[in-house]
Amino acid sequence: MRNNLVAALAAAILFAALNTAPAQAIPIFAQRYRLHCGACHSVLPELNGFGNYFRMHGYRLPIERHGTTMFAIRYQMSYSQDPAAGTRRWTPGGILLGNADVGNISLYMHYSLGAGGGPSALYLGFLTDYNAHTKSEYRVGLFELPLAQSPGERLDDLQQYGYYGAHVGLNDLPLSSPRWGVWDQRTIGNLVANVTFAVGDFQGAPYGGKPVNTGLTTYVSTPEVGVWLDQGIFSKGSIELDGGGEALEGVRHILPTGSTAFNDAYSRYGLLGHATLGPVDLQAEQWWGNDSNADGFGTRQTSSGGYARLKIYPVPHAYLAVRYDAFANPIVTRDFTYYGAVMVAPFRFLLQEVAPIGAPGQHPNLGGAVTVAFPGPWKY
Repeated sequence: MRNNLVAALAAAILFAALNTAPAQAIPIFAQRYRLHCGACHSVLPELNGFGNYFRMHGYRLPIERHGTTMFAIRYQMSYSQDPAAGTRRWTPGGILLGNADVGNISLYMHYSLGAGGGPSALYLGFLTDYNAHTKSEYRVGLFELPLAQSPGERLDDLQQYGYYGAHVGLNDLPLSSPRWGVWDQRTIGNLVANVTFAVGDFQGAPYGGKPVNTGLTTYVSTPEVGVWLDQGIFSKGSIELDGGGEALEGVRHILPTGSTAFNDAYSRYGLLGHATLGPVDLQAEQWWGNDSNADGFGTRQTSSGGYARLKIYPVPHAYLAVRYDAFANPIVTRDFTYYGAVMVAPFRFLLQEVAPIGAPGQHPNLGGAVTVAFPGPWKY
């Protein structure tokens, strides 16, 4: 099966290499600045270096702006050879993306139109501004944590990254869930520092997936505070090396159905390493967690997990990758994900195979998705 996957990906990448004419502009930012989508994306929605620069500067460029659509739609049809119980083999899903500038403030919206039997919901929605004097970007509203691999804005496959989606005991708040609060990102030389302060979190299934009734009511008891550091270590030609760490602390209020409410003071700490050598990209991240009251009976529980990913870009808008994911909370789960994607704008074609390690009765699962972005009819 894996040989068939590699052959299909190689054929898709060859097709992309033979069709290298500039991609047509798609909203919202490409139309506004008259760029093609490949200017910001390696393979949409994954951002390249320029795309990350644009995001970190409040979604603005110091060049002439033009009229554009206020909204765009990103539609995806995904496939799973062996879907989980209660889910579909073919799953359609749509996302409404919105942006508008009001003075120096940029408004950003990421609204799920529902998928897999789930309801529509606001997934991201924030105000952002960039201060050139302090080299800082500020966000207020519902935003993702500044994870090394953003689940919503820069997702490169269909599989959850390592520890990002892990729950610990009855604490149902994963790293991948967006937060309500404020975020300050500041660049100091080769250091990118982020501070997050959250008073709430996204409640619901990501991307409109069918909600699962856990029998819990949970919310933030004490605001969550996070510090995220990424230091550039070496850069010369096509070689780059950076590393960093993260720390996150908060208190979760948990009310199980038919039981007594309690608070869980939790902490999450991580280390990150990243290196590029021409078309080769290597990234690894490890997290450790500690929950002071994981079950309402005062049980202290530790958790850990992370990933290591090797990615190769044979052409600028296609990649082949393999990733090892693992987490323990305390049950250990491990798997390899073999995947690749190609962008023939405005389409992304993705294939992947997830191979569980040491899980009795589980076998590799082939999946994939076709993603397309197109403009809405509203303009300003």
